[in-house]
Amino acid sequence: MPNLSPTLPATQRAAGFTLIELMVTVIVLVIVVSMAAPSMSQLISSQRTRNAAADLASALTLTRSEAVNRSATTTMTASGTGGSWTGGWAVAAGTARIRGYGPYDGITITASSGSSLAIGNDGRPIAGTQTFQVAPSTNATSATTLCVQLGG
Repeated sequence: MPNLSPTLPATQRAAGFTLIELMVTVIVLVIVVSMAAPSMSQLISSQRTRNAAADLASALTLTRSEAVNRSATTTMTASGTGGSWTGGWAVAAGTARIRGYGPYDGITITASSGSSLAIGNDGRPIAGTQTFQVAPSTNATSATTLCVQLGG
C-alpha cells in the first residue's frame, strides 16, 4: 500500500525558526537591551547638561555682544520662579527683550550671586565675576562650570 501521509522527505523539509528558537532569541535581546539602558540614560543626562551649558554660554556671548553693539547695559535675568536659573533666562537691553532660553528639565543651574547678570557697554560684567554651575538634577558631582570674569 502506498504511503499517503503529507510529510515531506527529509531533504525537502521547510526551513524556518521554531517557536522555542524565537523565544530564546527574544529573551537574549531583552537581556542585552536591559544592560544597555542604564548607560543610555546616563548618556542622555550628560547630553542635556552639555546642551544647557552651551545655551548658557551662547546667552552670555549674546548679552556681551548686544551690550557692545548697543553701547548700553544689557542684562541676562533668570526667569524661573524665585529667580531660579533652572527655569530659564532672558537677555534684555533695557525693557526690550532680545531672547529667552529654557526651561531645562532634569537640569539644575545655580549662580554664584543673584538672579541677573549685567554687562556694561564695554562688554564687561558690572558686578564682577559670576560663576554658573550646570548639573544633572540627579548627579550634582558631574557639573559643568561657566565663569564670567571682568576680563570677558
